[in-house]
Amino acid sequence: MTYGSQPEPPLDAPFGEWLKWAFARHGYDPEERGVQRRFADASGIPVATVSRLLRDKGQPDVGTCYALGVTFGIRVMPLLVRAGHLPPEALETEPPERPRTPTTEEEALTALGVIDETDRAAVRGVINALTAKHRQEGTS
Repeated sequence: MTYGSQPEPPLDAPFGEWLKWAFARHGYDPEERGVQRRFADASGIPVATVSRLLRDKGQPDVGTCYALGVTFGIRVMPLLVRAGHLPPEALETEPPERPRTPTTEEEALTALGVIDETDRAAVRGVINALTAKHRQEGTS
């Protein structure tokens, strides 16, 4: 099969399929005798690892993903997703929105679901008692 002329396999394709595609795309014929050794020498990845990955007998570790990215001149994040180290969401351009941390006592009590004023007073009393205790013990 001429992998290099094919479109890049999807992210959920077997890693070995993607690696054969990347080999061909970068001038390494995956079927050529000695190509695994040549690639191993160029990438610093042990030839046994290259062979195992091409046969789809496991996933690369993080260091191998990095070496593949450097050798092929591509971003490492998609390789980490392909290898199962990160979820596909890691490739989103916008980071996921983080919940805003309450900044005031009132916001914190509301975030905790303490909305009754009597309950709020009780929580404040516990916090004040604990704070005073820690000050006395020198642990705050």
